[in-house]
Amino acid sequence: MDSDAAFFADVDTATLGDAATALGLNLIMEGPRPNAPETYPRFAGPAATMVFAPVRNPGAKALFSLYDAVEEVPEGSVVVVDAAASPLAVWGGGASSVCKRRGALGCVIDGATRDLEALRDLDFPVFSRSVWSLAFPKRLEVVAKDVAVTCCGVRVEPGDIVVADIDGVAVVPQSSLKKVKRQVTRIRDIENEVKGRIAGGESMRDLFPRLAQKFDTD
Repeated sequence: MDSDAAFFADVDTATLGDAATALGLNLIMEGPRPNAPETYPRFAGPAATMVFAPVRNPGAKALFSLYDAVEEVPEGSVVVVDAAASPLAVWGGGASSVCKRRGALGCVIDGATRDLEALRDLDFPVFSRSVWSLAFPKRLEVVAKDVAVTCCGVRVEPGDIVVADIDGVAVVPQSSLKKVKRQVTRIRDIENEVKGRIAGGESMRDLFPRLAQKFDTD
């Protein structure tokens, strides 16, 4: 795990949400939920992206198959799938098995998944907007991989740091790593100070102005 991924693996997405508010950045995905939240630890890693779209030439060989794409997923990465073009399930037990074998950390889908029992047995974290038993074959195909995508309202480029926990999913662009790290440190320092002062008997009402400073920037 590289140093950026290691740093953000220790940061919850709620803190990243506060950092996004302070910095005016669009970091927090809207909609994806963990398919088995009781078993998923937080994870963070660089994005490996792919895009699904409706089949354009039925009967023709697809440019990429899903299984070709997942066989190239890098170790330590988080798979990010743009499948917003359809409500069909594009992910399940088979793709998750391959990704886990290759050392991927998890998958985030702007779209649907299925095979939840298999996913729980695999202990491979998958976040999706929905669950549907009807799958994509003959209707959708992988049309691109390792490209910039939009997933659940957030732009994701290959290599951006994806952070996921039971609250949701955040994306930290490579171009914003330093300032997001700095803001996260500021937020933690303020929150730890406020927690200590509450434990010492001070009221939250009196401490709120100090807590609100976590939304300020240096």
